[in-house]
Amino acid sequence: MPERRKSAFIRATQEAQLQPAPLRAQTEAPPPLQGESTVQSVERGTEDTVPGSRGSTKKTAFKKVSFYLAPEQEDKLSELEAAFWQRHKRRVNRNDIVRYLIDRCDLESLQGL
Repeated sequence: MPERRKSAFIRATQEAQLQPAPLRAQTEAPPPLQGESTVQSVERGTEDTVPGSRGSTKKTAFKKVSFYLAPEQEDKLSELEAAFWQRHKRRVNRNDIVRYLIDRCDLESLQGL
């Protein structure tokens, strides 16, 4: 059997691997996590996404935070998400709901804990 020709994709891939890699600008490494924390700093150039603040050009740095909800709480969060869609005909992110509630929360509203 005659030898098969290499496809153009394989040829281009092999040529790219033989060429030296371009120099990349060094970026600052993220700070190491302290201990067993589940919080990570994430820099994003996104707009403020709290409902009612559309059109804002405010840049916000978000932190990733993990927390646990009871099944009933998760169901209620899903219901809020669906009800918001039905009333306003636009989607709202679960993160936006939680951020909105945290922004509106004060010490008095935590009396029932």
